[in-house]
Amino acid sequence: MYNEISNRPPYFPMMIDIKDKKVLIIGGGHVGARRAETLLRCGAKITAVSKNFCDEFPENKNAEKILRDFNPDDITNDFEFIIAATNNREINNLIHKISHEKNIPVNVSDNKNECDFFFPSLISQGSIAVSVCSAGTSKTLTRKLSDRLRKIWNSWVNDEIKNK
Repeated sequence: MYNEISNRPPYFPMMIDIKDKKVLIIGGGHVGARRAETLLRCGAKITAVSKNFCDEFPENKNAEKILRDFNPDDITNDFEFIIAATNNREINNLIHKISHEKNIPVNVSDNKNECDFFFPSLISQGSIAVSVCSAGTSKTLTRKLSDRLRKIWNSWVNDEIKNK
């Protein structure tokens, strides 16, 4: 056994530059909004497709919102990543299958076993970043650790910058 939370090794925390990379988000609810916020914060250009968008779904020049139902033809190789964040298990599974057929990495919000990557909790100040991820095994633990880091993160980074 690897640890008491999971019976597998941890995921490799690969930090990549997604500035100006195109990402498709299917789903306009709270989960899709949080994913969009993180992606935009990291410089991605998102296209979101949903018949409804929640009020907090981000709007800016790098976030195109398309107000309609998902169409399988929406998934094209123009996108670097796909996010399946609908409240419909069958549609999320279909998004997963199409993304895999096209070799596009996908994150499926309601099934960790269909994810090629996970959204970590991101703590950052400028370009300095750290993340916490449990590979979908414990959202509560991820949130608690992230909250603790956020309380001290800015002072740590500021102290290091001052001491340089």
